Amino acid sequence: MSAENSNSGSGNEKAPQENTSASPELNQEDLHKIQNITEKILNPNGENPQTNEYIKATFSYIGNALKKMQDTDDRDATAKEIADDLTSKFESWAATKKKEEEEKRLKSEEKRQDN
Repeated sequence: MSAENSNSGSGNEKAPQENTSASPELNQEDLHKIQNITEKILNPNGENPQTNEYIKATFSYIGNALKKMQDTDDRDATAKEIADDLTSKFESWAATKKKEEEEKRLKSEEKRQDN
């Protein structure tokens, strides 16, 4: 038990967390590097410009969210605002997909009835 207490009491496990909060936060340059890596992985030959547009829009959103979090005085409220926005965007996307699938199903049924 004393070995456990000396390990947990040494602070070694908590030190990285403390250091990360004291280190500079993710900046736009870091985000741009990650975006470039993502584009190279998902669209290595640049053959699908729509993929790069999706990636660009996603990283733009992430960058704006990070900036909000870095600039805010109330991180909890800002995090909730971002989470609510993401929830709204997802629900809208899901509703659109559901509608598209329903329309596809109805067209398919109409074709079967015509034959």
